[in-house]
Amino acid sequence: MLLTVVFSIFSVLAELEIVKGTNGIKLIPIFWLLELLLLCYTLIPFAVLIGSVLGLSSFISTNQLLVMHISGFNAKYRMNSIIFVGIGIFAISFVLGEFVVPVAKKFKAEIQLSIGETRDFTLTDKGFWARSENIFFKVETLQSNHTVIGVELYEFNDQMELLSMLTADSGTHNGLAWVFEGVNVLTFKPKYSKNKYESSFEKQLTIGPDIMEMVVHEQKDQSIFVLLSYLNLAKSTGQTSDDLYFAIFKKLGYWIDIFVLLALSHFAVRTGFGRFSSSKNIITAVCVGFGYFMIEKILNQAGLAFSLPPVLVAFMPSILLILMIYIFKNRPA
Repeated sequence: MLLTVVFSIFSVLAELEIVKGTNGIKLIPIFWLLELLLLCYTLIPFAVLIGSVLGLSSFISTNQLLVMHISGFNAKYRMNSIIFVGIGIFAISFVLGEFVVPVAKKFKAEIQLSIGETRDFTLTDKGFWARSENIFFKVETLQSNHTVIGVELYEFNDQMELLSMLTADSGTHNGLAWVFEGVNVLTFKPKYSKNKYESSFEKQLTIGPDIMEMVVHEQKDQSIFVLLSYLNLAKSTGQTSDDLYFAIFKKLGYWIDIFVLLALSHFAVRTGFGRFSSSKNIITAVCVGFGYFMIEKILNQAGLAFSLPPVLVAFMPSILLILMIYIFKNRPA
């Protein structure tokens, strides 16, 4: 809770720098609540580690863990406690991540666009993108292989001048072409173009699912169901991407890390009662927690820079945590 409040304050202060008018000020409290919610979800693995270390340290300092061991609290019961607690935390994170976070992320982006008159921010961090030559196709939601919701189409010439822009409430592919509903079309004449231009959107758009080259950007907060439906669409067209697999693996890695961090807390806490130090255990947990997030960010950038396999980048933090479990387990008591 402390970290969530502190981090959210920095986010709010950053937004206050670009707020224009009273309407923007009125939206700041809503933005803060959304930021708190998103940070709570992000920091769940960190909270699992710190909370477990605090709880176990309390058990040791009051000799409750000693009583538990004398009463037969062996490795089997310890493993069961990790599994049951992990399942409970996983259920909470699943509900937040799959049903609450995507909606909160969307509202937060919309508020960020509306609270200031000028800012370097766009809504291109959500949705799915396709490209066919000089036509860019964006959809907000994929309902099936042939139905999309929230459509945006941008057509450029070879000099990358914007020619036409189409927005539609929904689109359905009938086997030959896309049929859009709730359509608005804007046609632009390039400034330096000598040729008369007519938008192909006003005729019949022939982009089909077979040529979709989808690229996912910042999709880690999307529902796993949306990502899997997109994966099925990408597989059917033979246009899967490493970014998509990385987003799915990151989801799985987030859930796996909940159980791994619970196990790590059991071995991070020293059980040698003569040398027990609650403060050292907590400091160790804090360092491990911050190291976990830093390594995750570094690996994400390294994966992009060196084109590393997405499964390796996504699960490397979990592998490092398991290695730390081995180190803590075998250290002198």
